[in-house]
Amino acid sequence: MADIISSVSTAITLATRLREISKNIENAEFKNLLADLSLELADAKLKMADLISENAAMKEKLNSLTSATGELCPKCNNRTFEIISTKRHPTFGDLGAKEREYKCSGCGFEESKFIEP
Repeated sequence: MADIISSVSTAITLATRLREISKNIENAEFKNLLADLSLELADAKLKMADLISENAAMKEKLNSLTSATGELCPKCNNRTFEIISTKRHPTFGDLGAKEREYKCSGCGFEESKFIEP
């Protein structure tokens, strides 16, 4: 992607040099076309910079989702389902059973799970 920006920057530089050369030429159509070329190249460079920024943001988001270490969330299927608390089960706690509260940091889904001893 950096190669594309470099190419567009070079094209802009060439268009600028052509504009300087065109000062010696009296052809108005040539000058108008050169000005249009410069504008189009500058616009293309701005759009590519936006795409590069968007691409970087998407890569960062993808990395954060794929590097999550939690369990698979039953609602959104991302590995962002994590234990937030563990306590004795109200009924079977005397037998060693526990109840765990889970919450997904991605979609906010919450669920309790019965854990056998």
